[in-house]
Amino acid sequence: MQAQVERMLKDPRAQSLVENFALSWLNLDELEQVEPIDRTFTADMRHYFETEIRLFLASVLLENRSVLDLLNADWTFVNEPLARQYNIPGVRGPQFRRVTLKDENRWGLLGKGAVLLRTSYGDRTSPVLRGAWVLERIMGTPPAPPPPNVVTDLSIHEGQKPTTVRARLEAHRANPTCNGCHGLIDPPGLALENFDVTGRWRDVDPVAKERIDATAPLSSGAVLHGPADLRRYLTRRPDQFPTTVTKRLMMYALNRELEYFDMPQVRQIVHNAAANNYTFASIITGIVNSDAFRRQGPEAHAPTMTASTQSSGTDATQPPQEK
Repeated sequence: MQAQVERMLKDPRAQSLVENFALSWLNLDELEQVEPIDRTFTADMRHYFETEIRLFLASVLLENRSVLDLLNADWTFVNEPLARQYNIPGVRGPQFRRVTLKDENRWGLLGKGAVLLRTSYGDRTSPVLRGAWVLERIMGTPPAPPPPNVVTDLSIHEGQKPTTVRARLEAHRANPTCNGCHGLIDPPGLALENFDVTGRWRDVDPVAKERIDATAPLSSGAVLHGPADLRRYLTRRPDQFPTTVTKRLMMYALNRELEYFDMPQVRQIVHNAAANNYTFASIITGIVNSDAFRRQGPEAHAPTMTASTQSSGTDATQPPQEK
């Protein structure tokens, strides 16, 4: 069976797994939702972000690599304008080509412009949106929705001294009620704060004119120091991210959310895939051979599923809001 799956991944029609599954799961299929106020950011650059993320996802999933490469891959696909955006030297011309990334902060999904743009507001970065994205899309532990009628205004009002986003978040977390959730959500996002709205690296906050502090203390007591540390933290348990991928792919395959009785099968699929270093084909094979997939009955009175909820489960809820 696995050999058949590997052959299927080489078929051009398998590109639908990138378009209909992966981009939706990662919430990267609507980059136009964020319109940066940075006038140097153009529609062409947005298109380059879209091209890069599609090529990158295909290079891992459709080439049947370990799904852990989605986080750890030291390569990406750029043309000359995108290489300049990322400060990658030696790339000339409009055509996209695969390049090796020397900067560990750019490895995997966490360093991709599409991810960094989609988890920002147009006028500033958002550690909250970025942290929630990491918790839900990567770790598979979505944060609780914000309480009703909560208002968090992190904008700088006229007459106020400009401060960093971090300083404004710390003032918000001083409220114990807020810290209960934000103490978990904010640290992964703060570790990505050196990336601006459009994915460029910066060392100084352009508003506060202060050096950016990407230190991120976790509730466990561990402390992260930037994107590379965050990536290593996310892969410290090698089965955690493959479990997230398996759950998302199984929801996509079954066209429904998973229930408690599905979880033993998910764990078994991940356990079996470990022998093949969690290759994408080994996870697909496990899902296809599972009772949940093979014994599906007709859906009577099933709720209508949208394209986004097919692969993201509880995506009807909105991410934590700041303003």
